[in-house]
This record gives sequence, structure tokens and C-alpha cells, in this order.
Amino acid sequence: MARRRGLLTIRPIRRGRLCGPVLLALAAAPVLAQPASAPVWDLPADVRAQLAAVPDLTIGFDVPAFYAVVAFVRSSPRAPGFAQPPVAVRDWRDLVERPNSLRGCPVTVEGRVGRNKDPWTVSGRPELGTLSQLELDRPDQPVTITVICTQDVSDIPVGATVRVTGYFVLAREYAGPGGRTQRGALLVAPGPSEISRAAAASDGRDAGRQLWWLGGCIIAALPVAWILLRRAAAGGRRDPTRLRAAHAAPLNLADDLARWAGHEAGAREGAAERPPEPPDDRA
Repeated sequence: MARRRGLLTIRPIRRGRLCGPVLLALAAAPVLAQPASAPVWDLPADVRAQLAAVPDLTIGFDVPAFYAVVAFVRSSPRAPGFAQPPVAVRDWRDLVERPNSLRGCPVTVEGRVGRNKDPWTVSGRPELGTLSQLELDRPDQPVTITVICTQDVSDIPVGATVRVTGYFVLAREYAGPGGRTQRGALLVAPGPSEISRAAAASDGRDAGRQLWWLGGCIIAALPVAWILLRRAAAGGRRDPTRLRAAHAAPLNLADDLARWAGHEAGAREGAAERPPEPPDDRA
């Protein structure tokens, strides 16, 4: 029977003859990579470009990138972390030891307010408005954090614990107590997201100390009260007929009344014995 032209003739492949070359060809074929999605940033490209040129571990933070971040936070209606998930930084040394990996990212820190500076303005940059500055510390961290806030936070007391999410700008150095150089990190944020006032806890401890002090005073006063009650009870059992005055009275009222009564009676008797006076004839 003649085969029809144009039809594909399928012949069985013998096992073990072509499997190896086919697998090698498939392995050598290039694999098309899936297009990776572009990273999402909170900060615009021009601000990130200025941050890329920031020098770390210098005195102060008077650099153009700082003012660019402040201007963005001031004008943005959204809080830091609206596009990028904020990075919770528990070890603050990460901000100083590897600043390039976190620069420009929203980070979240929590610490105690060691200082709340008075609001200030930047000379020649009225568009930045009035800025506030919090200095955060933690007893387990050798690094401090300076938070520049675009909102007024002057009512936050020193000693309060705050949680802040802001943009990390740079690692810096500053003169600490005694002129010793210390390291810190600079964040820009609208303001703290959480505030827990430490004064409330200290008030509770003070109230507890006052209660202990009051209880001690009461316990100390109990023996004195017991002694006074015993003396009062002992004094109440005395015979009132045996009471004598310790000193004689300076006046005897009974004798004075008797003398006055006798004087009045004698005066009346003398008036009765006196003869009547004769009438006056000169009338």
C-alpha cells in the first residue's frame, strides 16, 4: 500500500538511543528569566540620589539630602512606610555599622526621650517650617538616635518612651559628655507614633512608698496610743473623795460672800435705829 505524501510518518524511537542527546539539548537551551518587578520606594528618585552622596560619621547633619528629606516629609500627606514596609531596628548599631543598606528606608525605633530640644527653624529655608528634635537613648545601646520631627512635639516629657517610624538619613558623630565623641543615627519623621509616659509608673511607685511610710507611722504610733490609754484608764479608777488640790486657792469665794452679806445686814440695822430728822422750818 502506497503511503500518502505530505503525511508525517511517526516511527517509534528505540529506548536508550536518543534520550541522552535530547536531554542534553534541553539542558543547554537558554532559560528566559522572569522580569523582576522594580523596587518600591517611599522617597522619590531625586531625594534618593542626594542621599547616595551623604557622608557618614561626620559632625552635624547640614547636608542637602537632609533638607530634601525634611521637605518631602513636610509636604507628604502619608506617613513613612506607605509604600515600603518599615524595618524594625532593635539593634541601633546596625544604623551606624551598615548605613548604606538602610539609608532612605523607613525604619522603626523605640527608645527613651533623653532630651527634647526647643523648636527651631533653618535659616534661609522658610519652606521647612518649625522643626522639633528628640534625642533617644536606651540603656542597652551604645548608639543614640536623633529624630527631627516636622510636627510640634514639645509636650513630650523627658523620660517618656516613644516609638517612631521615620526615614534614616545618615550616621553621625557628636561631642558627648566630657567632650567624648559618640555615634548616633539621624531620622526624619512627622512625629512619634506611640508615646508611653514614664511619669505614670513613677507616680505609682511614689504612691506605694507613701503608703509604706504611712503604715510605718501608724505602727510606730500604736505603742504610744496604748500607753496613753492605760494611763487614762488608771486615772479613771481613783476615788474622787480623796482628791486634794495641790495648792490653796488664792480667793475663797464663800468667805467673800459671807462678809458681803454681813456688811449689808449691818447697814440696814443702823439705818433703822437712827431717829428721823426734824422738819425744816425755813420753808
